[in-house]
Amino acid sequence: MAETTSIRPIHKMLERANVLKSFSTASGILDNGCGPGLVMTYLLRDYGSQISKDCTLTCSDFSEGMVKQVQVSKEKYTAADPNSPWARLDTKVQNAMDLKEIADGSQSHITAGFVYFMTPDPQKSLSESLRVLSPSGVLALSAWKSSQWLDLMNLLTEVRPDKILPTLPEAWTSTGGIEGEMRKAGFKDIETYEVVVDMPYQSYDSFADFMITKMPHIIALSKDMSKEEMAKYKDLFIEKMKGMCATEPGVLHGMSLVALGRK
Repeated sequence: MAETTSIRPIHKMLERANVLKSFSTASGILDNGCGPGLVMTYLLRDYGSQISKDCTLTCSDFSEGMVKQVQVSKEKYTAADPNSPWARLDTKVQNAMDLKEIADGSQSHITAGFVYFMTPDPQKSLSESLRVLSPSGVLALSAWKSSQWLDLMNLLTEVRPDKILPTLPEAWTSTGGIEGEMRKAGFKDIETYEVVVDMPYQSYDSFADFMITKMPHIIALSKDMSKEEMAKYKDLFIEKMKGMCATEPGVLHGMSLVALGRK
């Protein structure tokens, strides 16, 4: 699911970052808030042959579990090809708001897929990225404008009004808002894009069941709800989903935001 919803914004981030500052000239690339390492995976797949062997490659995330997933990918790719750029990938457990193990001006490129708006202080995340970027270095990031699956999950409040899902920071839900945040942090030559994202599903029931029982924030919010309340939530979820898409299998839609800027 993470890959399905991320692939288009990732391609846009990497395509434009390469235009603004070619990966062939990269001296250090940091995938900040890397999650399971999807951005780095596509970066090395599509541009790895262009990247100098002297360029450092780093994946960092606040979650140790996510970093371990990247390490598993590293082992897999290096086992298949010991000369792969994956072999020199470094991993770090780092907070995006405090990249304490990353030196000032050491990175020519930073990618951050769906990260900064989720931190307690997105401006701190932007400022830290600016600090570790080299002069004219490029930051490429993504965020969410809206999605049908988020609207569906928010139906929880119709069953229990006290169960309110966290909202996206308003400044990070529009191209203009993100541009303003990046400019405030000190970035220049800012570009912003809206990128459509699709989420395919096989059936209403299986998708609703997955989103309701497997998504961590829904699990946390609903842990004290009764079986009857959860059944009502699922019924509402499926009813609304049918209104969004009349077929199964089908596709739900969302709108992501991609932004780039230079130091």
